[in-house]
Amino acid sequence: MTQQEMRQEIVNLARELPDEVLAEALFILQALVEKAQKAQGESPSPLDRSEFDKAMAAYQVISEKYKNALRELAQ
Repeated sequence: MTQQEMRQEIVNLARELPDEVLAEALFILQALVEKAQKAQGESPSPLDRSEFDKAMAAYQVISEKYKNALRELAQ
């Protein structure tokens, strides 16, 4: 997966999140970016693959919880 594809996947997942969760998701991503920058001497660089995978997993979990909650409300 290219960097462009990864960025698009993040955007796609963010679109599925409810507004009240976006701030938390943004906070998580920002924390991951800061952690990656500190680990590499404050030089801006792409996230480590494992860090990106963690962020994507967090987005997917939050998105699934939201979808499940909507399904329950619809019943």
